[in-house]
Amino acid sequence: MPESLTAPLADAASETFESLAYCFAEPAPPSAVPGAGVDGVVAVAFEGEARGGVVLQLSGGVLSAMAGNMLGLEEPASPADQRDALGEAANVICGNVLPRVAGVAAVFALGVPQHFPTWQAAIETIGSPDAHIALEVEGGRADVALVMRPAA
Repeated sequence: MPESLTAPLADAASETFESLAYCFAEPAPPSAVPGAGVDGVVAVAFEGEARGGVVLQLSGGVLSAMAGNMLGLEEPASPADQRDALGEAANVICGNVLPRVAGVAAVFALGVPQHFPTWQAAIETIGSPDAHIALEVEGGRADVALVMRPAA
């Protein structure tokens, strides 16, 4: 993966987990197709100076912890709240990585977060990743992919 995309993606994802969800994130080795113990998979597409998307998959119980932290809950978040939290995290990661790779003057329109049953289904819809990182988060794992294509 190009370091010019991988490092900004890792920085944007780590900062998002730490500032939005109050979850500590450490680099982990990415697997080719993440899949064990999936909590949820979501993608946010974008268009503008380039087109593509960000795919986020959480596994190992990360989603419940993240959603609870984001909402300030003492008890587990509802499935609907967890789904919303997953979409919001992907949206923030996407919004944070784009200026890092395209420059702060670049203008993008982000789509609505779209949920998928598997990582593979999201990748088939958004496109083959140009960067893929993995993070250890709250005893689980977050996989994040970035797809960047030239504007049509």
